[in-house]
Amino acid sequence: MAFLYRRLVRIGLTLAVATAAGLAAPAFAASPDIGSAEPLSVAASPAPRVVGQDLRRNISVLLGQRLVAGPGSGIALKLGDGTNVIIGPNSVLSVDEFAADRIVLRVERGSFHVDSANPGLVHIVLPAGSMGVRAAAVAGRITPDSTDIVMLSPGRVDVTGFGGKTVRLDRQGLATRIQGLGSPSSPAMLPQERLKDFTGIVSQVASR
Repeated sequence: MAFLYRRLVRIGLTLAVATAAGLAAPAFAASPDIGSAEPLSVAASPAPRVVGQDLRRNISVLLGQRLVAGPGSGIALKLGDGTNVIIGPNSVLSVDEFAADRIVLRVERGSFHVDSANPGLVHIVLPAGSMGVRAAAVAGRITPDSTDIVMLSPGRVDVTGFGGKTVRLDRQGLATRIQGLGSPSSPAMLPQERLKDFTGIVSQVASR
């Protein structure tokens, strides 16, 4: 009887050890190795996109870059599609979009001259509205009270106020005015003396 009792005890101990080892093995296998490191994945920031060249300073112009011309100065740009853009003193402009068939310029204040070489649309966002330029030269002047726009070459310019009214300029010398945040006025031919005020920005900036 004693022999049988000792045999049963040995079998019980063997089963207990085997059971403990089986329970511990998965926990040990699931634990990560100390000192191992997962590779870090860092998202690369997109490189700034160049959309044109500042002709006077010979530096690149980037998409979304805010260009500020101080008193007595101006900025002349050539965009990647060949469109020429000039802003006069105390003016602010940025290129918000740039594609083969659509360019978006934003003019915050001051005076500007855009000579579009793109058969697609050059969209100009203004404080008092917007305008679409197709293969044309156009100039404008923004003051706290009004925005004046004049057509300087053959082509087509559609000017829209915040109220939704749109007028079309399709002859050289035609001009419109947006008073405050109102609608653009009916197109009218600008007298030659006043036309020089808008064409002069090109020579004014080029001579500085």
